Amino acid sequence: MPLLFRDYLRAHPVTAAEFAQIKRQCARQFRDDRQRYVSAKEPFVWDIVRRADAWAQSVGRRSGPERHLIRPTA
Repeated sequence: MPLLFRDYLRAHPVTAAEFAQIKRQCARQFRDDRQRYVSAKEPFVWDIVRRADAWAQSVGRRSGPERHLIRPTA
């Protein structure tokens, strides 16, 4: 999953900028609480993972064993 996530962000700079903004916002809000920082950005991370998986399939990128980690949409 980490490589797919990275590759997707590299191929989609607007999403990468949004992710950076979310991370900065969460870091400011939860400066002293790492668990809440991670939890706060988790929905956006999983949204990117779902988009990255769809992107990988559309461009014919082969996913590794991390593919089973993708959470279903709610």
